[in-house]
Amino acid sequence: MGHLWRSEPMQLVQLFVQIEAAHDTVDELGNLGLIQFRDLNPDVNAFQRNFVNEVKRCDEMERKLRFFEAQVGQEPGVKRLLSSVSVDNGAASSSSSTQSLDELEGRFDELEKELAQMNANQTMLNRNNNELVELQHVLTKDAVFFQEAYGNVGEPRRGEDARAPLLASGASSGVGGDMFGAAAGGVKLGFVTGVIARDKIPAFERVLWRATRGNLFMRQATVEQKLRDPVSGVEVEKNVFIIFFQGDRLQQKIKKICESFQANVYPSPDTTRERGELLNQVTHRLQDLEVVLTRSRENRKQVLASVAVHLQAWRTRVMKEKAIYHTMNMFNYDIGRKCLIAEGWCPKTATEEIQYALRRATQRSGALVPSILSVIRAVHEQPPTYNRTSKYTKAFQEIVNAYGIAHYREVNPAVLSIVTFPFLFGVMFGDVGHGFFLLIFSLILIIKEKQLGSQKLNEIIAMPFGGRYVLFLMSLFAIYAGFIYNEFFSLPMDIFGTTWHQPNSTSGNIPDLTRTYPFGIDPAWKGAPNELDFYNSFKMKMSIVFGILQMSVGIFLSFFNAMAMKRPHSIINMWLNVVPQIMFLWSIFGYMCFLIFYKWYIDWPHLPVPVSPPFILPLIIGMFLQPSQPPEPVMFPGQHTLHYFLLAVAGISLMLMLPVKLAVLKMLHNKEHNQVGHEKHHDDHHDHAGGVVHHQQDDFDDECLDVSHGDIEFSEVAIHQVIHTIEFVLGAISNTASYLRLWALSLAHSELSTVFWDRLVAGPVAGGSVPMIFVFWSVWFAGTFAVLLVMESLSAFLHALRLHWVEFQNKFYIGDGTRFAPFEYKTILNPEEQ
Repeated sequence: MGHLWRSEPMQLVQLFVQIEAAHDTVDELGNLGLIQFRDLNPDVNAFQRNFVNEVKRCDEMERKLRFFEAQVGQEPGVKRLLSSVSVDNGAASSSSSTQSLDELEGRFDELEKELAQMNANQTMLNRNNNELVELQHVLTKDAVFFQEAYGNVGEPRRGEDARAPLLASGASSGVGGDMFGAAAGGVKLGFVTGVIARDKIPAFERVLWRATRGNLFMRQATVEQKLRDPVSGVEVEKNVFIIFFQGDRLQQKIKKICESFQANVYPSPDTTRERGELLNQVTHRLQDLEVVLTRSRENRKQVLASVAVHLQAWRTRVMKEKAIYHTMNMFNYDIGRKCLIAEGWCPKTATEEIQYALRRATQRSGALVPSILSVIRAVHEQPPTYNRTSKYTKAFQEIVNAYGIAHYREVNPAVLSIVTFPFLFGVMFGDVGHGFFLLIFSLILIIKEKQLGSQKLNEIIAMPFGGRYVLFLMSLFAIYAGFIYNEFFSLPMDIFGTTWHQPNSTSGNIPDLTRTYPFGIDPAWKGAPNELDFYNSFKMKMSIVFGILQMSVGIFLSFFNAMAMKRPHSIINMWLNVVPQIMFLWSIFGYMCFLIFYKWYIDWPHLPVPVSPPFILPLIIGMFLQPSQPPEPVMFPGQHTLHYFLLAVAGISLMLMLPVKLAVLKMLHNKEHNQVGHEKHHDDHHDHAGGVVHHQQDDFDDECLDVSHGDIEFSEVAIHQVIHTIEFVLGAISNTASYLRLWALSLAHSELSTVFWDRLVAGPVAGGSVPMIFVFWSVWFAGTFAVLLVMESLSAFLHALRLHWVEFQNKFYIGDGTRFAPFEYKTILNPEEQ
């Protein structure tokens, strides 16, 4: 785990790549993923760069791939094939990688044209099929309409036309809107028949009634079969209608209204025999068209199946090509040497791997001149921060990175957070039963790691899955703290046998002084009259001790940061900043921790002169407000003298942090100011000599944490130091008080669990009603899960996060770095894993 303490040492490298080997070189470096390229053309517009045409080609190919994916998604069977192919696509990927980009682009063009033509033909065939189906229903329903009308006046002879008197004796009917002649005195009627969407029928009838002033007779019938719209693909419910009218003007109005409502009007023959013949023709045409549609769908499905097999590999190839040309646009093009010049950051330990990748790229491309890698010096630029992580440490590193990326080569707090973060969570969430449920959940996520990792999870599942190992450690520490508190769903566990006993029924419990409870708190304290007082005292003091220890570790880590600078400023920070902070913190709060343990150690009731145990907080306050008065009672000999010594140490620490440090900084500032001219002259002379300067390991180690700047006025430094000193003194008090949240949340969790058990389980069980016991057990389990396991765990997690970010990391963590973002295919293809 040593590589986690500090980020990887970085170096700035420069690459000289021949133009014919540039593509293969960037491809190999993308597979390696160890170089973060710098943009050497920041002032050049994106549309004016060297490889903008290639990027546009890749954008167009991505558009076609999205079109292919949309088409595949419309076929359920082929879509399932796409899901299965996405899991294992090695063969398709290897075949696509052998094709050139021009060949792939040509194939995409052919497939797009083929699918577009298929879609157009399919749309036309579906439209023809819908028209024939609608005409079939029109002929069938019209026969019913006329049959009902004939039933009122008698059945016509076979072959007789539709001239039965519908409204008057001797009336005749028309054909599809043609006026039909009638016998003398008969009424001339015409009719229009067609199909319309069912949801438009009410509005359609109202408009017809108003337009014709009621001079029409309309019948309608539902079409049982749902018809699919050939364009949108949505199934639509429709009705067949027939409208009888009188006069040419009404015929024109009705047809225009039908057109405005997107109703399809079809011709209907006069006679029953003609309608039957037309119906037979339509039926045969539908059968033939169904065969054509089936073959067309099968052909389209075969084409889409072949596309689905290669779709994931094509998408990967196009994304890689686009990333390659986008990266190459960041390079400089040397016209004279006919090569590309690139610069980027990489770990110093990866130099050999990068050189080997460059040699492989040269062999692949067949270039005669090999690529050259040289190390150059970065001027006034901070290297990116690169912390190597595993699947176990990644979540803890991300917790730290959420606060801020570590400054280059500073101490990484993620190392200690692997233990301290779940430990503080366990202190607040301490319960064996609740921790066991959390352990089961985390183990399920760990066991199904490969299965869940290969799927795209929603945000609710993805967050706990990404932190599954954090949850695992949190559950273990919650169980550990539960054994310390001796709580199992708020119930005590008498594992080792209590040390308290009751001699008779009239007297209270008395302790067995010959032994102590081996591990954790004695179960006799649960349910005792002074239970709350005891747990309050224990957890409050425990929180203060944990807080002082963690803040002290944070100050010691700032000492290691100062040691890493190896500069005059670092020596000043070590002895005039870090050491005084330790002195101040331990002269006050360290003394408080000592008193806590000393008070626990002394057997106050059995002293030669029995006294009441003193309250520690008033004693500490009195040490500052009334230093001349001795404490009451005196806990140990020489305590009053020790108070004077601790106050002197606290005062000396403040003097070291303010006037002494400011005086030393002033001297150093004047010394550096006098050397500026000499160093500038030396640098100019060195640049004119034309020498190549290579940046060595010790250069960055000397400057890695030096965040000061020589051109800042000393007055600004003085003001900053005053503010920093005041902030530390006040923060020492407020941060220590902030750790009392460990006591508050732990006590709240325990009491809430006790209330749930007493009110929802113990009471109904004492009542003896079996149905009520079952009901209340269910309510208890639901409440425990929702409130204690979900809400309380989230609350404890957030409070542990705050203690690490604010109280712990602000003692040493600069957090102004930039994340190392190398050019890597894995990140490009799966951005959610970044």
